[in-house]
Amino acid sequence: MKKILREPLLYVLPLLAVIYLATIPGKIEFSDTKITRNNKTENIKLPYSVEMLPQEPFLISFKLSVENTREAKFNLIPDNCIEYILINGKPFPLDGIEGLCDYGKGAYFDFSGYAQKGLNDFEIYIINHGGPGGLRIEAPYNEFKSLSTMHYFFALLLLISLALILRKFKFKSIAIAIILVGAAIRLIAYTYMGPTQFSFDAEAHLEYIQIVSEEKRVPKINETWSSFHPPLYYIVSAAIKNTADLFAPDSAYRILQQGQVLISFASIAFGVALIISLFGNCWLAYLAAFISVLWPGFVLAAPRIGNDGLFYLGALFCMFFAQRYWNLRKNLDVFLASLGASIALAAKSSGFVILAAWIIIYIFNALRLLKIASLRALFASIFVIALFAGLSNYRTIADIFEGKKFELVANSSGLNGGMALKNFAGNYMYFDLKEHITVPYITAWSDDGGRQYFWNYALKTSLAFYSNISLMNSYAGRTLATMLNILALLIFALALWGMMHAKAKEFPALFFTLSLFAALIYLRVSIPFASSNEFRHIMPVLFPLAYFAMRGTQILPDSRVRKFVYMALLSFAVLSFAFVAGNSI
Repeated sequence: MKKILREPLLYVLPLLAVIYLATIPGKIEFSDTKITRNNKTENIKLPYSVEMLPQEPFLISFKLSVENTREAKFNLIPDNCIEYILINGKPFPLDGIEGLCDYGKGAYFDFSGYAQKGLNDFEIYIINHGGPGGLRIEAPYNEFKSLSTMHYFFALLLLISLALILRKFKFKSIAIAIILVGAAIRLIAYTYMGPTQFSFDAEAHLEYIQIVSEEKRVPKINETWSSFHPPLYYIVSAAIKNTADLFAPDSAYRILQQGQVLISFASIAFGVALIISLFGNCWLAYLAAFISVLWPGFVLAAPRIGNDGLFYLGALFCMFFAQRYWNLRKNLDVFLASLGASIALAAKSSGFVILAAWIIIYIFNALRLLKIASLRALFASIFVIALFAGLSNYRTIADIFEGKKFELVANSSGLNGGMALKNFAGNYMYFDLKEHITVPYITAWSDDGGRQYFWNYALKTSLAFYSNISLMNSYAGRTLATMLNILALLIFALALWGMMHAKAKEFPALFFTLSLFAALIYLRVSIPFASSNEFRHIMPVLFPLAYFAMRGTQILPDSRVRKFVYMALLSFAVLSFAFVAGNSI
């Protein structure tokens, strides 16, 4: 009994539950929500969005019930511009408030000095400047300004809990420290990333979740923009949302983001374990891990609502245990690698790549040893793969049996023509070095930065160097981004050099790397749009890439050059931390 009571994992789940509760505001209720436009008033539900004429004004009113006025703090996301706000008939001052016309993140409001305990009448006058008009209200995410001492306290407890878990799984102190730094920077990113900010089709993912949550059904494959994705992530998210709605409906989407961040913690732990399984516990492994966990694109993906995070977890889970099986040939690792591939498959269609790569790696291992795993491990693996594949892709299977056309990306026919790219051999073989260095950011809508070229676009999107990230708007931000672009190019070049000198023990990591890049090239060829060239589709490849970059540096002939490169690689990790944290300033 004493041994059980001393087990740190026993206290993790209750602690995480307390952390979640600490981030939920006090009881705040919205009711009697109405919109007035064109001299007509009707009842609505928030979030609200509807097609409107350009320059059309409208008024959204609601009643806000608060038990503690200090909790009357949240973000208003208007579409497009808030003109004035009345609270209980009195105007709320808008001077100095940023984001009044920001339909992505919106504006942070502290109404605590104007709201009263109990019921409050709010009137928000908005002008639509084009496209749909409407309003969302979300829990605050105004960088550190919206955090309390309690938030910092529980964030510290979360990191301590994570350290105890990692210690239980025999991670060394330096590896634990690296993972904790990765977790901390993801928490920082969470403080300033709203549910739909810096996101990819977040509204469509939320619509999918909403259908599962409210209608208790999985939508048809072509019913919404994102409904072709496997349903696992959305069913789990709907359950979380329904639970959150009982306590704080306005915080439900933020709680979904918190779940994504926790998933990312597990992902980086498996990624670091993969590198250590290749290098062993040495400073080269730690430097490669440091680079991977702080890679800007991977960090900014952590709080993003969508099924990518679950795919990353499943992929890295599979990659780690596949590498372990290659090294140690334990039957349990066969099942665990298959479980990871199944999770990746159930999260996203990209999981087929992970599953296929794992099966080929297993076959190669069986051929080189002339020995297969135990029948128990094989049957368990086949069962879990078949179960996850069937449950997550039953709609596709049904469509195939009905003779309908199978589409890898079912919404590809609706992609905006402004993102279309050329599809010649030169787009895949040429790298525009000048654009890469002189234009630090990239966008799916313009050729600036090398959008037309596969490697330019993939490399920049791996760093999340999209032009809508706020730090890009400053001279310091552009300088920092340029330096990171150059250093990332160095890492990719070193990784290529390391892969060219790969050894037999590195085959699983090498094969996963080549498979993921081949899949991204195939997606870009088959659907020649910028969205098909996003590095986010293969983000787990960062860990084997960082490993091979370190191996490439290790075999450089000149010792002075090696030392210089090691310093450059360390600088990349430090600058990556600065880039992500700088967005919170």
